[in-house]
Amino acid sequence: MTKEEAFEKLKEFSKKLDTISYDEIYTLLRESVRRIPIPLAKFHKNRELDRARLNKGDALYNSIDDLGYIKDRNIIDNFLTEYGRANKPHQVMFYGAIKTSPIDKPRITAIAETSKLFQDKDGSNLDGEKYTISRWINNEEFFVAEMVFAEEAIKNNPDIERSFEKQIGFADELDEDDIEFYKEFLIFISEEFARKIEKNDDYKISVAYTNLILEHPQVEGVMFPSVQTNYFGANLVIPIETVDKYFTPQVCSTQILYKTPEKILIANGEHYCDEITGQEINWKLTDEQYLSSEEEIKKHFNL
Repeated sequence: MTKEEAFEKLKEFSKKLDTISYDEIYTLLRESVRRIPIPLAKFHKNRELDRARLNKGDALYNSIDDLGYIKDRNIIDNFLTEYGRANKPHQVMFYGAIKTSPIDKPRITAIAETSKLFQDKDGSNLDGEKYTISRWINNEEFFVAEMVFAEEAIKNNPDIERSFEKQIGFADELDEDDIEFYKEFLIFISEEFARKIEKNDDYKISVAYTNLILEHPQVEGVMFPSVQTNYFGANLVIPIETVDKYFTPQVCSTQILYKTPEKILIANGEHYCDEITGQEINWKLTDEQYLSSEEEIKKHFNL
């Protein structure tokens, strides 16, 4: 099978992913497309990455392990049972949100990607849903693949547009016979990363591509646009080995999500930790001047 035939087959697979196994997709990419294009970019040193975790009521997390990647074997085996944007069932990956020009507070993107309430256009909660945001910083530069070829993401996010133009420039400089094929392939793969999911199987192609390119010794993660923010935000996903090698937790805080079908408010919570030096999180109380009063919340929602 030629790579062109394999690509056409992959496009057909994308229309019926609930009937196609992950292994079929991975094998098709590895054995038939073979020379997989990877749009490399540097993830620069000291770049911030925000993660969001839903709190159980008002209870606070006490350990940074509660905010990092999952280590509990029982959870991995019995609860991590679905595909994610870049992970198979039972495969632990580390997702976080990064700053973009349209969304300069990555905690917003992190909550958008995590919260079922945020994602429900008809959802409403004026009592507030509490999240803990942890900020992580990398101590060394490394390479990632950037998924910047999706049309809607290019249109909505100027950072993605710039990266797209840069990647196209790199491709054109190669002056290879098959370069148009590889551009078309990257557009398809980027659209899979930007796909608005209807069922869990819809993630299979982006997962297979992720796992395949992570076998390349230079690639240590994937950057992709945030679907839940209409591509205004962006995310990074990395294997746990990359976390352990490069990333350190810096600070964390609680944030409260309020929502009606018409409006959203993300406000400061009552607790923060301005320095993480070990496993234990030493919470402090947020000064009242930085908290939203009940009157301010009602005013925001025109109540």
